[in-house]
Amino acid sequence: MIEAESVLVIASKPEVFFKQVYGFEADLIASSSSVAGSNGDDQAQLIDPFEKVVDQFGVIGEDGTGTNHDFEDGKALRKPSIVNSSPSFDPSQWLIYNKRGAEGTIEQSLIAPSDYSPGAHPDQVLNKRN
Repeated sequence: MIEAESVLVIASKPEVFFKQVYGFEADLIASSSSVAGSNGDDQAQLIDPFEKVVDQFGVIGEDGTGTNHDFEDGKALRKPSIVNSSPSFDPSQWLIYNKRGAEGTIEQSLIAPSDYSPGAHPDQVLNKRN
């Protein structure tokens, strides 16, 4: 169960690499062929125990390369103003960084670990610093 306003950190195998880079263990370890091993052009759904889609990122069945849900060499974050999940993808709800800069995204490649904050939304990180 993921509580409201909480974070679930999923890392792909080998989990040892995640801990070496970020200094803590992920909440869940998944295979590299899962959402945790995405190369940035994939989609993801959060599904409840009754198999109902609760939240979705990307257009299911579409190769995301060069689209408004491409996050290769970047990241996708829900905008802080969005407080509810969405069972269908709405790109206006997301901040999407990538190396291509498709319409509605931010053309900016990111480098681990300095450009990432797994376990916290960047706004949470800023609030803790202030």
